[in-house]
Amino acid sequence: MAVAVQSVFHREAVDDNWRQLLRTPFRSSALQDSAAPIRRTDSPKRVLIVEDDVDSARSLHLLITDMGHKAQYAINGYVALDMVRGFRPEIVLLDLGLPGVDGFDVCKRIKNDYELKHTRVVVITGYAHDEYRVRAKAAGCDLHLIKPVPPTVIENLLEYTAAP
Repeated sequence: MAVAVQSVFHREAVDDNWRQLLRTPFRSSALQDSAAPIRRTDSPKRVLIVEDDVDSARSLHLLITDMGHKAQYAINGYVALDMVRGFRPEIVLLDLGLPGVDGFDVCKRIKNDYELKHTRVVVITGYAHDEYRVRAKAAGCDLHLIKPVPPTVIENLLEYTAAP
């Protein structure tokens, strides 16, 4: 199953921080069936969703809270930077194309803040070109996923992601 999982994640984004995630056995249905039922987690995480499309942000928020995680969402970079300090998410799901402060800058600011440096930043974007993956990694993002991301991939990502 590890080979199938690695094909979902772009090799540029697979670094030491994520090797454990990729070695963790995913549910067998996770990559084949995006309609697989979502399970509630035994280890809830705090997740901040940063997405300027309000419908997408609300949908992802609903999905993640249905999984049993605590989630909040921000619709621009300014709000995200304010929320991240108070909410203290373990994981930030970050779109790159945000109004005002873009996702690259949000990621840099999170990773450069001593109190937030262990926060996982997962980019979920429509920007698929290599140039964006390189820029996101340089900004400090831990993983770069291309939209649309199946719910089961989100489920596994949150279930098997631990702090460094």
